[in-house]
Amino acid sequence: MINLLKKDIRACFKTDFKMIIKLLVGIVVFSTILMPFATVAIPLFLSYIFIIKSFQIDELNKCDYFFNSMPIDKEDIVYSKYILSTIIILISLIFSYIYSYVIKSIWYVDLLTIESILIILNLLLLLVSITLPIIFKYGYNKSYIAINLITGITLVIVIFYSMQPIGIMRSSDGGARLLYNNLKLFLTTGVCIVIYLASMYISTKIYTKKEIAN
Repeated sequence: MINLLKKDIRACFKTDFKMIIKLLVGIVVFSTILMPFATVAIPLFLSYIFIIKSFQIDELNKCDYFFNSMPIDKEDIVYSKYILSTIIILISLIFSYIYSYVIKSIWYVDLLTIESILIILNLLLLLVSITLPIIFKYGYNKSYIAINLITGITLVIVIFYSMQPIGIMRSSDGGARLLYNNLKLFLTTGVCIVIYLASMYISTKIYTKKEIAN
C-alpha cells in the first residue's frame, strides 16, 4: 500500500505548466471575486483538482488492468486513495491558513477562524465521502459529470452560507452561544469523520466486487 500511495503522490503533485496556470487563475479568481468565502472555496478547489487528478491519471494509464494482473489487494488500492485524499485535505487547509495570513497582513481582514477551519474540513470530508465511492463504482470517465455536479452544488452551498450573517457576538449570551456553536461544529466534524470511514468501507466493498476486464 505504501508504494501505491507513493505512486499517487508523485502523480498528483507532478504538475505541468498548464496545471500551474490553472491553479494560479483559480486562486486569483477566488481571491478577487469570491473574497468573503475564499478561504473555504480555495481548499475545495485545490482538493478537487488533486484528488480527481489521481483517478484521471490512473484511468488514462489503465492502472486498474495493471493492478489486476499484480499481487495487489484491491483493499489497499482503496485505502491508498483515501489516505491520499486525507493528505491533500490537510495540505489544502495549511495552504488556506497561509492564504488567510497573507490577506490579513495586506487587508487586515481575518478570514480564517476555528469555525471556518471546521466548516472547510467537514465540507471536504463529505465531498470525498460522496465522490470516491461513485468513482470506484463507475470509473473516472463515466462519473465525471456527476462529480462536477456534486462539487458545484457544494460550492453553491458554500456561497449561500458564507453570505449569511453570523450574529453571535452581539447579544448578552454571545459567549455561551459561541461555545454552543463550536461544540456543534466539533460534533459535526466527528460525524463527518465517521461518514468518511464508512465511505472508505463502502468503496472497499464496491471495488473488491468490481470485475476488471483485461
